[in-house]
Amino acid sequence: MSGESPSEPGGPEDEEPYVAPPHQLAVWSVLGAAFLVAIALFSIRGSFAPHSSRPYPSRVLPAEPVPVLLAAPEVDEEYLPCKDCHGRRDLPNREVRELEIEHDEMDFSHGDLWCYSCHSRNPEQRQSLELANGSRVEFEDAWRLCTQCHGKKLADWRAGVHGKRTGHWWGEKEYRPCTACHDPHRPPFEPIEPRPAPRRPESIALGTGAAEEAGS
Repeated sequence: MSGESPSEPGGPEDEEPYVAPPHQLAVWSVLGAAFLVAIALFSIRGSFAPHSSRPYPSRVLPAEPVPVLLAAPEVDEEYLPCKDCHGRRDLPNREVRELEIEHDEMDFSHGDLWCYSCHSRNPEQRQSLELANGSRVEFEDAWRLCTQCHGKKLADWRAGVHGKRTGHWWGEKEYRPCTACHDPHRPPFEPIEPRPAPRRPESIALGTGAAEEAGS
């Protein structure tokens, strides 16, 4: 008979192994599956990141056409051709003075400029304009002459902010040269008489407002 005493009821040998309930197994299964899906998504995103060489389809916009410069207004035929009065061999009188013959009716108001500030001083090129560096410019390209002094307006004019520009938002466009709106001899606009204010919708619906405008 050994000296070991019998084990007491309820000891370690009598405990049953732990078995997780079914709902807990389901929760762990869902969490594990979600974790695997997250890892898979991050892996896919990393493989197709912007630095990847995978070609992405992109919509290529067509090149925007270069705006078309409309023709400049016709020059007054009364003073053309210049050579009828200004001989090819006549040296120009560069003295700034008031004109008394032929062009005396012209109203000049263009800063300190006068004829030979813009018109060619070369007797052989009477029918053209002249830049400050002596380069010849045709009348239809007078904007090149204007923008020598009005450089701040050049970018606005090209962008359609200054002047009148028509056409499509993304497509063919047309814009007017400087002389289409400005008289080169007197560029400032004449004062414009204000027109009556527009009628409000309620006055149009009620048939009022016209009499008041006429009375004012």
